[in-house]
Amino acid sequence: MKKNIGYIAMTGALVFSLTLSSCKKYLDINKSPNSAENVDAKLLFSTASTAHATLRSSGDFYIPLGLGGQSFADGGNNPTAWDAPSPGEYVFSTNFFGNTWGGLYNTVGVNLVQAINIAENTSPVNNNGAAQCKVLLAQAFYDLSITHGDVPFSEAFRADVSYPKFDSQKEVLEGCVAKLDEALAQFDEASTIKFSDYDLFFKGDIAKWKRVAKSLKLRILMTMVDKDPTKAAAIGQLITTGGLVSSGGDNWKITFQDASGRKNPKFGLSEQYNSGVNFFFGSKYVVDFMRDLSDPRLPKYFDKPAAADNYYGITPGEDGDDDHDARISTSLQTPTEPEIFFSYQEELFFEAEAYARGLGVAANLATANTLFKKAIEESCKFYGVAAGTAASFAAGLPDLATVANPVKLIHYHHWIDKMEEPAEAFTEWRRSGVDGDETPELTLPVGAPSTPLFRRYEYHLANELSLNPNAPEQLKYYEKMWFDL
Repeated sequence: MKKNIGYIAMTGALVFSLTLSSCKKYLDINKSPNSAENVDAKLLFSTASTAHATLRSSGDFYIPLGLGGQSFADGGNNPTAWDAPSPGEYVFSTNFFGNTWGGLYNTVGVNLVQAINIAENTSPVNNNGAAQCKVLLAQAFYDLSITHGDVPFSEAFRADVSYPKFDSQKEVLEGCVAKLDEALAQFDEASTIKFSDYDLFFKGDIAKWKRVAKSLKLRILMTMVDKDPTKAAAIGQLITTGGLVSSGGDNWKITFQDASGRKNPKFGLSEQYNSGVNFFFGSKYVVDFMRDLSDPRLPKYFDKPAAADNYYGITPGEDGDDDHDARISTSLQTPTEPEIFFSYQEELFFEAEAYARGLGVAANLATANTLFKKAIEESCKFYGVAAGTAASFAAGLPDLATVANPVKLIHYHHWIDKMEEPAEAFTEWRRSGVDGDETPELTLPVGAPSTPLFRRYEYHLANELSLNPNAPEQLKYYEKMWFDL
């Protein structure tokens, strides 16, 4: 496990070293863990944004979710692969769980709550800045809940509560939706008071922030709707009312920099520890599905060995063959690869699914098909496929009306698009069907214990969790969450 431990240490440093030059000197700003006196709220917002993006690209988040969720593979005992056993065989370091919890709750969450308090209690009030923080805070709690399940929410970060209760996942997700509604009501496009130069996402474009807030609501509601069908009405209202992410220009992302301490951690991993060779192989569930379609994203996602006659994935957990099996492309995981929080194609996939299923809108397979193909076209363009090739590929795919299970096909393509966003891929897989009928039909990785499939992070019962009498009992990595049927 030597490589794993080294990378955890590396990403811990990157969380606090990666940022734009304009705010680098402000990263160490809190004299007290419970207050942020005499600090501009925008610095706290920038710190939280940077920490969140770095965590999502890091060894504690990206690697366990991608390997455990089988979006990519560790390559087994190949000497330049990610050491086995690893999360690819369901061996999880407690550092994965603890660092993810600490990053989202103690760094991102604390800084955003303090920034909101400052923005709302300064003169003049910075309503836009507070709302920008609330959108990111909703995403942070969503990330925390979809990895851990029940987490503190209603009593989180309250100075008068020493041991916050753990709200149910249903309550947390509903709280995230409420937080987004609060932000949408607070945004004021006419005001010039906002976070601009320290907004690493949209440089203060409030119209884009509002579209992202609405699309994040859709993501959360789509995660909940199979467990709570009453959410279908809200899904339909969002889609029919509009104002959602509507182009690639609305993509919610942070772009890394090709400079020391500011590179995407995915690139930094192979650069520092593997002589620039990507550790990870393509999963057969991704590569083989794409190969059979002659998907033009294949050379964007993967590097094909010179000796191989085509792109081939491996069963997660098995040994990767350097002369036969594809690795994740070094041209994909570059120093400047952005961390995507929400994309236009994700919006289109959700809308296609809603129309295919009749979630709050009248079922309409023709509309679903148009949205589905547009989603694939946009995904191809996002990953660097030429526009004409992307359009031709999407148009040439079978119409949803001609396939046996159109919803499953939407889920599979949505999951393929999310390979580089394994948290979203993992959630997409879990919500795609009842236990044993998910898409794709994953099986236990080679070398994994004879347990059910990976479903969650375990609680890291240390520090504040071990002291909190309200902390839940430990749940194993294969135990399902509330939304996971």
